[in-house]
Amino acid sequence: MKLSLRGLAFTASLLLSVPALAADLPSIKDAPDMPQTPDWIVTIGGTMGIQPSYPGARSYSFMGMPTLEFRREDQPPRFGSPDDDFSFVVLHNDWLAVGPAANYVNSRSVRDNPALYGMNGVDASIELGAFAEWTPLSFLRIRGEVRKAVTGYDGMAYALDGDLWKRFGQLTLSIGPRLNFNNDQYANSFFSVTPWQAALNQSAGGLLTPYRATGGLTSAGFTAAARYEVNEFWRVSVFGNYEVLTGSVADSPIAIHAGSRDQFTAGVEIAYHYRTGALSFLPTF
Repeated sequence: MKLSLRGLAFTASLLLSVPALAADLPSIKDAPDMPQTPDWIVTIGGTMGIQPSYPGARSYSFMGMPTLEFRREDQPPRFGSPDDDFSFVVLHNDWLAVGPAANYVNSRSVRDNPALYGMNGVDASIELGAFAEWTPLSFLRIRGEVRKAVTGYDGMAYALDGDLWKRFGQLTLSIGPRLNFNNDQYANSFFSVTPWQAALNQSAGGLLTPYRATGGLTSAGFTAAARYEVNEFWRVSVFGNYEVLTGSVADSPIAIHAGSRDQFTAGVEIAYHYRTGALSFLPTF
């Protein structure tokens, strides 16, 4: 095959231009980095302390509650009070968080409380539900919960809490109100007295009289807490809570003669943080 001088010139110029074209193409090394999925910070721990032996009791017993929290490493830690019910966040942004919540209510034993002679015992109750937190300001949190008892008493529980906090380096101090609401089933289980129960109690020298309690705002009070970040892995918190029974349950002879309207809780929380890989089942919005 014959090539003309013009064809040879074109071929030569094409061959000479290939290195220049290749130099303009992006190399593998020059390719932009793929976005990295942030790791998550997981906090596990537990809260231990004392609380009323049962709702409205004047005696106290040991209590324990696990701590479980998740957050992305590129997000600041959320405020949490050590007296929060067990919960963890499944959806959140800078000002709103929602997720499941649970609470444990101690059983009421008549055998361990002679002043309740003639009354029925109440099995330990596990309440399951959900919570929502609103953080309208950097130092203010409002938290609401709705829970249904699945063991023990048959009823509903609602909570509305508020917290103001201030950080001083590694120390965070907080204080805020606590409001608890319950329905009639809860009030009947722990604070009502039938005529027959009153007769049995009085026959043993007790002071209980017939009474039918109703639901509503059942207690109100406040919690004060101090949290100290020991280092990037450990934190320690202490708290004290005071609540007073209100409404119908406060007028129950069980609260007046066999228990107490004043309810105290105090405890300490120890928690550990660690980093883990992406948790795809915990979305943000």
